[in-house]
Amino acid sequence: MKFIKPKDIDNLYETLENGEQQYLLAGGTDINVQINNGTIRDPNIVYISHLKELSGIKEKNDHIYIGSTTSFKDVIESRIIKKYLLLVHNSLQNFASPLIQTSATIGGNIANGSPTADVIPILLVLDAKLIICSKSNTHEVLLKDFFTGYKKNVMKNNELITKIVIDKNAEAKQQTFYKKVGSRNSLAIAKVSVAGVKKVSHEKIENIKIAVGSLTEYPRRLFEVEKYVTGKKLTEIDFEKVEELLSTEITPISDLRSDKEYRYHVCVNLIRTFLNE
Repeated sequence: MKFIKPKDIDNLYETLENGEQQYLLAGGTDINVQINNGTIRDPNIVYISHLKELSGIKEKNDHIYIGSTTSFKDVIESRIIKKYLLLVHNSLQNFASPLIQTSATIGGNIANGSPTADVIPILLVLDAKLIICSKSNTHEVLLKDFFTGYKKNVMKNNELITKIVIDKNAEAKQQTFYKKVGSRNSLAIAKVSVAGVKKVSHEKIENIKIAVGSLTEYPRRLFEVEKYVTGKKLTEIDFEKVEELLSTEITPISDLRSDKEYRYHVCVNLIRTFLNE
């Protein structure tokens, strides 16, 4: 194992240019587990938690910028998040233990790409973007386009997520929804999670976004379900059609925590609850 602590952000970008597979360490709540269980072997570890350019929450013009190494504790307690993004603030109250909240980072939760990641479905329905940087390039990627497979994403070896960007009005004047189902009320890995925002006028759904976790190889939006219900009055929605579309968009699995049939039916019930609220 090689451990590297860049002296500044420029040194970090230089370090990432060597072409080797390297793992970025901030809070370490995911990577330490993977090293201990042998999923990651003989890693090159690059420590980044001390780099101030990668942390903090700022409000600029019409957007909120969250540094990738910002802890979940800082996200939950942020005045800016409480003011503009109550869905984020409220939904993360039961995220892990206080100790993990202090260590775990929002960028790490995204980059690790776990299907059960708590924050990703929430950010998906808020149309979050990621700022991805390397020594020679900076570009934005919509979170919905970031993942390419199980724990795989569009980033190159010399790139990292530096900020998460959310429109300040992403949930303004809309109904929001988040439900995480686990083995207990808190400190649980999600068996199923569903997040949503919708705008209803005269009983008709004008706009809606729904995202799920623990139901596919990575958290994702339910675009076909969204398309079907948009423009319909609540009384016009055929829930058999919703289930039919849902079955094409999610691929739940059976594991030690739950079976696929349970996950599917819980997801159906949560979406029905959200649509009928």
